[in-house]
Parts: sequence; C-alpha cells; structure tokens
Amino acid sequence: MAAPTRTSRTVWTRIVVLIAGLAACVALSSTVGTHPACACTCAPGTAEQIADRAGAIIVGTPISVREDATGSRSVVRVSRSYKRRMPQTITIVSASPAGACGITLTKGQTQTIVLGWPGGGVTTKAGEWGASLCDNMTADTSALIARAGPAFSPIKTSGTRPAGDPGSSSSSRSYIGIGVAAGVGLLLAGGTALVLMRRPG
Repeated sequence: MAAPTRTSRTVWTRIVVLIAGLAACVALSSTVGTHPACACTCAPGTAEQIADRAGAIIVGTPISVREDATGSRSVVRVSRSYKRRMPQTITIVSASPAGACGITLTKGQTQTIVLGWPGGGVTTKAGEWGASLCDNMTADTSALIARAGPAFSPIKTSGTRPAGDPGSSSSSRSYIGIGVAAGVGLLLAGGTALVLMRRPG
C-alpha cells in the first residue's frame, strides 16, 4: 500500500479541522441554548453582480426595528428605490447577524439596502422583503446604484380617514342631513306661528 502523499495529508487535515470546528460550534450552541455563533459564509461577488441579482435596492431609514431569536423585522421609510418602484414604507426581514448571514439595521440611520435573500432559516411573508449580509457587504454603493439604473420615487399610499372625521364622506353626509332637518323644522315652526296668528280670538 502506497504511503499517503503530502497533498493528500493536507486535504485530510483540512477536512478533519473543518469537521472538528463544526462539531465544536454545535456543541457550544447546545450548551448555551442559543443558535451557533458560526461565521457567515458568502460567495464573493462584485457590486455589479449583487445589483443584477437584487430584487430591488432602496435608500431608506428604519423607523422601527423588532428583534427576536431568529432575526429582525424592520419597518423602513423609503426615500428612493432602484430596479423597481417601492411603497413609502416597507418591512424588511433579516436573519440573525451572528451566523445566519443577517444584517443589522439601526433605527433612524439612512442607508442603502439591497433587497433579496433574507438569510438562513428565515422566510418572508406576503408584502415583506428580505435583506442579507451577503448582499450588503460592499462599501461601493455608487457602483451598485450605477448598475441598478434610474431612481424611482416611492409610491404614495393614500391614507384612510377615520369614521367621523370632518373630511370624511360619511361625516359630510351627516352634516347635510342635520342641515336639512333643521331647515324643515324652521319652516314648520314658522308655518305654525302664522296659522296661530291668523286664527280669530
């Protein structure tokens, strides 16, 4: 049997180290009762490649950020968008930033956000968007935007007025009804007064 070469020994050493690292990561996570804090691994890509695969790119400001054990849901006010026109506010879902390739959005901090995959183990609901660390690692946002094309202003959502609001149609109809009733009442009162004044004695 031939002795193992230096190359084969190196390959086997790397495999053993990788397996040992993963085992240690899993053991640590089961000990402390949290998700493993393994490093996120992202396939390398240029700003142009990231822009091409993005569902959309926005410049926006988080107005609320809610975190839980699996990741975060952030409500973001959109200033402008690229690749498609977006609503004024959207919800962005991302996995945990520890080992699931999620991103951390800071409330009140305006930034460029690439929308797409939300990160490992997290799914988006209808109307929500995902964002991952892998798509938001590049510091060359100018190249992203240049590749994405022209900017779109956000879609303005028409606010609904509550019932009883002075500007609502139901409130206007009620005011018209009150005015008609008051007018009819005045006419009846005036007619009755004229009849009583003309009666003898």
